[in-house]
Amino acid sequence: MLLTFKRVLKFGWQGFYRSKALTAQVVFILFVLVFTTTFLFLFNEFSNFLISQTQEKVDISVYFKQNVEEAKVLEIKNELEGIVDKVKKVDYVSREEAQNIFILKHQNDPTYLEALEQVSDNPFFSSLNISAFSPDHYKYIADFFEVAPLVDLVEKVSYNRNKLVIERLFAVISNIKKAGLGLTIFFALLASLITFNTIKLSIFSLKREITTRKLVGADNWFIRGPFLAQAVLYVLTSLIVFDVLFISLVLFLNSQLRPLLLDFDLLNSLVIQKGIILGLMQLGFALAVALISSWFAVRKYLKI
Repeated sequence: MLLTFKRVLKFGWQGFYRSKALTAQVVFILFVLVFTTTFLFLFNEFSNFLISQTQEKVDISVYFKQNVEEAKVLEIKNELEGIVDKVKKVDYVSREEAQNIFILKHQNDPTYLEALEQVSDNPFFSSLNISAFSPDHYKYIADFFEVAPLVDLVEKVSYNRNKLVIERLFAVISNIKKAGLGLTIFFALLASLITFNTIKLSIFSLKREITTRKLVGADNWFIRGPFLAQAVLYVLTSLIVFDVLFISLVLFLNSQLRPLLLDFDLLNSLVIQKGIILGLMQLGFALAVALISSWFAVRKYLKI
């Protein structure tokens, strides 16, 4: 058994090394397959990054009446923070902080500052700025303040003003996820089909050799084994070539690409955990396509 296995590996290596032009062709196709897998992985990471960045910029503000004490507002803040499945973050802004923010924002506009000086008392409201995990959670948060006794403490909620923006954000996020899934399926099928046909053609060129081994009494495993070994060598070669080039380009171009990618950090997508996941995806997908293609391509000639 061990001797047979060694012979299979030997014939696999000989087939890989002997047909250099054919090997280069198959390795190139698998290179494209690995590139497709990597692109889809990074597209998913980039989509999640855009969604996260956009969600952080959308929130709703709840403004409390001026007679509501700070302790009561902080109590409501703690209650909101307890809704851990919907509320991501709650920031409290006191009346004094709101006034300071206004002054800082309009420090170069004397008209606003003069108007503020003419008001004897602080005209601003204390508020809670609330960020949710998902855009469809904002309606729940807005409804939270529509029931007694909270409704009597609130001056206004900005949800109605931001409702259209939030709904559009939810639609954009949904479309991005659908587009990502559609692209993943399309490119995966296309790359698999091209790889399958390339390996099938490469094995077709060895049809006579397969038939000869069959006629001299070699069993199916001994005939099929070298081609499966070749498929593994094709995959490993394409992975090494691609990853060396890809990592080199990322290290060299990451800082230049960040402004073009809205501050998306490619290196951050290749840290240890994510890098291992990407490597396993590359290896698993390429191996599956190459081995399945070789298995079925040889199977046709074993029936001759």
